[in-house]
Amino acid sequence: MMQRLASLLAAVMVLGMVLAGCSQEQVQKEAGRYKLQSYQDGVMLAQSQGKGLNGRFINEMRHSFAREKIKLTHDMFAEDSRGNISYQFLINSKPSQTITLHVFSSPQMLLKKMPGWYGNEQIAETRTTKTEIYTKDNTSLVYTSMGKEKGKYSQKVKALFTNLFERMDAHF
Repeated sequence: MMQRLASLLAAVMVLGMVLAGCSQEQVQKEAGRYKLQSYQDGVMLAQSQGKGLNGRFINEMRHSFAREKIKLTHDMFAEDSRGNISYQFLINSKPSQTITLHVFSSPQMLLKKMPGWYGNEQIAETRTTKTEIYTKDNTSLVYTSMGKEKGKYSQKVKALFTNLFERMDAHF
């Protein structure tokens, strides 16, 4: 019902704009407002720019790492259709050293997804790779290192992640 009303309202607005001589671009932009496209675009823009609750956490994480002379670079993010979002960073521009922040839509979703991606161990190590997972509520921070520098930042990352999670409730 609500979808039909929104579509009808959008159609009326488009017709009115066409009759009033608005450009096709303006028509599409206005129609997008009534279909929540502008809202969704704004949410995606905020997430990609690190704004909102996740953004505050990411900014604090960046500052915490920077104080330890660890630079987080090459930011990437991805979101699935269920609202789960992952951010990934390289440490000091090295592909062999990554930090991944997973923010799930619920703690239950975290419990469902994480074992399939990383297994059931908090620390998983092979001859060439080490993955360390730190979790709180619906959030997981993952440090993955490999090659000659496997585990290079393990102690610092553990301390930084622990501190971030301790402060998460009070500040984020």
